[in-house]
Amino acid sequence: MRYFCLILLIVLVFGVPLSLGMAGTLQFVPDSCFSVVSVSNVQSDRGVSWLINAWINSPRKSPLRDLLNAVPAQEISVALFPAKDETLNMLLVVEFPKGRKIDKALLDSLIETESGGSFSTVTHKKAAVTYTSSQDIEDYAAYTMVGNTLLAASGLDILKKALDGPSVSLGDGYKSMRSALSSGRDGMLFADNSGSRFVRFLRPLEDKWRMSLLLAADYLQWMGASFDFVDSQRVSGQFLFRGADTSHIEEIRDDAEFMGETFKRKFIADKIEYKSEVRVDGKTVILTFEISGLEPLWTKLFGQGVLSLFQVGEH
Repeated sequence: MRYFCLILLIVLVFGVPLSLGMAGTLQFVPDSCFSVVSVSNVQSDRGVSWLINAWINSPRKSPLRDLLNAVPAQEISVALFPAKDETLNMLLVVEFPKGRKIDKALLDSLIETESGGSFSTVTHKKAAVTYTSSQDIEDYAAYTMVGNTLLAASGLDILKKALDGPSVSLGDGYKSMRSALSSGRDGMLFADNSGSRFVRFLRPLEDKWRMSLLLAADYLQWMGASFDFVDSQRVSGQFLFRGADTSHIEEIRDDAEFMGETFKRKFIADKIEYKSEVRVDGKTVILTFEISGLEPLWTKLFGQGVLSLFQVGEH
């Protein structure tokens, strides 16, 4: 199920309703990222609320879970950035209700390390950024609050990029995906393959997982997805694979059909019902899917820790 986690998370795969215009968390996700997953309706939608609360209350604890348990989020985005080594460069953006006070100790705990060490503060774009220079960080090394929005990043440079902008949502690829996806969804994924950025992330993971997920990934301009978390058991949505042109559209279609069949076989083994349909619209291949019986998988996934699936150096 590892490759399923790549697409549904990156869910925590936390993965905003498309109808909102994404002025919230996405305004702080810079276009230097190669992938971003967003989730909104965190408290108001039954399915999303169950998903986030199940993750928060799973046995595997973390400072972020403690923070979100104390102060419920409204919207969450997670972005990934290219790295020179096997580390995972990540940005977390969380929008909290306006006026809610957040205990600084909870924020500091996000960047605390087992070896301890003091924190430093720097001002960037009028934002006070707290960071650690420790080399043994767990997930985050820097954070700041901009109004009611938390930005936490695996490195100070990533957080500064988030404050500098421009937003990924202003790019042509993202706008093209937005216009092609269905509206009113709970979660959304965008993977930018301009300059082969997504491919360079995907290939080492395929080596780790000992399987090829997208043979035609080199021909993709971008990949997008929208998700509707109906309840604890059901998810529906669609994946979009946009080719750079139509010359390799059949290879991209073959990948989408292979992905659908692979999901189906693996889900049958876990007693999960899955059905999908693939169609081509110009330069875009569209995979529409419905899944039911997912609650045991979510529980298992959240218990073991999702991000470990994307650390290339861990086997």
